[in-house]
Amino acid sequence: MDLTNHIAPEQKQALSASQVQALNILALTNQELEDFMVNEYLENPLLERTEQKENDIMTSIEKFSDSDAGTSYADQHPGNPDDREHFEKEFSARSGDPLKELLLGQLNWKDYTKQQMKIMSYLVDCLDEKGFFTHDTGELSAGSGYPKEELDRCLAVLRELEPAGIFAPNLEECLIKQLEEKDLADETVCVLLRNYLTELVSGQIGTISRSLGISTIRVKEYIHLIGSLNPRPIMDIQAEESSYVVPDIIVSRPGGKWSVEINDQWTGEYRFSDYYIQMMKDATDPELTAYFKERLERARFVVSCVEQRRKTITRIMEAILLRQEDYFEHRDSLKPMGMEDIAADLGIHVSTVSRAVKGKYVQYKKTEPLKSLFTSALSRDGEREGVSSGKIKERIRALIAGEEKKPLSDQKLAEKLAEEGITVSRRAVAKYRIQMNIPDSRQRGLRL
Repeated sequence: MDLTNHIAPEQKQALSASQVQALNILALTNQELEDFMVNEYLENPLLERTEQKENDIMTSIEKFSDSDAGTSYADQHPGNPDDREHFEKEFSARSGDPLKELLLGQLNWKDYTKQQMKIMSYLVDCLDEKGFFTHDTGELSAGSGYPKEELDRCLAVLRELEPAGIFAPNLEECLIKQLEEKDLADETVCVLLRNYLTELVSGQIGTISRSLGISTIRVKEYIHLIGSLNPRPIMDIQAEESSYVVPDIIVSRPGGKWSVEINDQWTGEYRFSDYYIQMMKDATDPELTAYFKERLERARFVVSCVEQRRKTITRIMEAILLRQEDYFEHRDSLKPMGMEDIAADLGIHVSTVSRAVKGKYVQYKKTEPLKSLFTSALSRDGEREGVSSGKIKERIRALIAGEEKKPLSDQKLAEKLAEEGITVSRRAVAKYRIQMNIPDSRQRGLRL
């Protein structure tokens, strides 16, 4: 027995940690990427974020102004709340009002008098379009005839209803109420909301940090926390809940030319912090300089990976469009196309294509999984181009539709397909039939 050692040359490719990280970022969906970037932003002072979300808290704060604070819910729902007799009749007739149903429906009517319920219904009509209560109860008392003490008492009850922040006097108190409900309203974030909204909107993180005596990382965490809140609580009631897929890729065809766009405009834009880069240049402490350089390198790497991800997905989608143009434009059957085909077209590895399409959706006329565009090719008389599974299903459906007295078994269907030059096993026929929700031959025979 020979137990001597031998040295044999062997070629082996190993991925570095940065390459693995880049591939992981490529595999993320848009929403997953946003979550990943938020975590990077919170942990890295060299990374700054410019908000782009239409419904983001920053946008809502900027749009919020005293000029529209007086628009009441009653303006959108005809009625005269100052006329108590008219209001009583209207209240009994407006049981279909979704806002009143969802707010007053949280109350136990047995705990309140008839007048108190009328007052609370009246106060609902006084909400502005955001769900804030900006009126003075003394003025409302003079106009409606309801006692001010009763108005204040009923208003206090309504402010405890869901969604949290409803009936708040302003945006700041609305957000603080939501934080209190989550047990997250510490003294610092309350001061931040009440005294530094202007600085918050303009992104003056350094100013807030120095004024409150906290780190910029902590300020970022507060901003992220505030961004998770709802600045317009009435929208939780008025908007119907719906579950839908947000496409990662949007395809259009302006002027007869295909256009591919990554659907990430709703996410934040990230850049490097000039403030901390200057601090790094001015630092005399070697450890501090080394820390800033490491954080800057990480920020550059992450931003580069995100940009490369956008380019890779766009190239893959453009390559798919070249092969499946008839499917997208005319809804013809998908042509046989594997991930290895797209990889060969672009000169990239098939695993890159696999990661790029993972979990992502494309929208053009309809929204569908990107992965569903890839089909396996079955042989047709040995021809290389093959026949897609979609074509096989069409033929199976047509053969079954042409049945007369005796239904075709899966084996018979496979044989008839073979006569047409399509080689497919009985098991594959059964699988496709089940996917199309078509009963087997015995069950179809009972119908015939």
